[in-house]
Amino acid sequence: MFGARSCLVAHIAALALACEDLQDFDEKAYAASLLGGSVGGIVVGILVIIFVSLPLCCGVLKQYGKVIGGIGIGMGLLALIIPLFGAMGSCVPFVDAACNDACTPCTEEVKEAWAKGCQTLGIIFVYLVVFGWAACILGIVGASMACCVCCQCCKAKLDEEPQGKDSE
Repeated sequence: MFGARSCLVAHIAALALACEDLQDFDEKAYAASLLGGSVGGIVVGILVIIFVSLPLCCGVLKQYGKVIGGIGIGMGLLALIIPLFGAMGSCVPFVDAACNDACTPCTEEVKEAWAKGCQTLGIIFVYLVVFGWAACILGIVGASMACCVCCQCCKAKLDEEPQGKDSE
């Protein structure tokens, strides 16, 4: 399995080098797609942290803590996979441009194999180089803080009923 992927990666690299001038391929759009997914994940992660900090750290809206916590957990987990969406959608234009420039004959099977290999490399590149790791960190922190809101930690703890003279 690993050998087949290595051959596929080598084949994609050879295709890219053989087709030095891809006329239909917009490199800036490709880079923007990769960076856009990472930036989107980072923004969602930051918003989740701010949103769940209101009941957790400030004691604001703590009566809605369970709802805020549930939404925060979901959005925090979403921040983890948003960079993936950018990487998955960025390779189809590259493969189409390579096949349309007739650098090499393309069948549907070859196009699909190249797209999968490019997506695999794109995912690795997005999470290691293009700040997808920051989206993961912020998403995990946001989801963890949301769990603390659900458990009523810190200032998210609901005020207990004061025990007065009537309870005796």
